[in-house]
Amino acid sequence: MKAIRDAEYMEFSHMLGGNIRFCRLRKFKPQKVLAHVIGVTHQNIQKYEAGAIMPTPFRLKKIAEYYNVKVDDLLSPTFIHEQTKANEPLSRSIHDSN
Repeated sequence: MKAIRDAEYMEFSHMLGGNIRFCRLRKFKPQKVLAHVIGVTHQNIQKYEAGAIMPTPFRLKKIAEYYNVKVDDLLSPTFIHEQTKANEPLSRSIHDSN
C-alpha cells in the first residue's frame, strides 16, 4: 500500500522533523548519537529531521524518552515556541520607563 503524501502530511512531517531537530540541537548532540540510541542509521535521522520520512511509533517513543519529553510534545506544532518563549525579549524593559 502506497502512503498518501498530501500537503497536510508533508507539513506535519516537516513540523515533526523540526521538533526532533530542536531537541537534538538543544542537547548539543550529533545525529549519530540519536541514531545509535534508537537503533537506526544517521541517514534516517537526517530524513526524520528533513521531513522526508517519519519515525515509526516505536522509534518516536524512543526519541521522546531519550530527550526526556512526551511524544505529544514532539507531535505539537507549538512545541518549539513553548520551549523558547521564556527566552524571548520582554516587550518593554525596565530601562524604557525612565
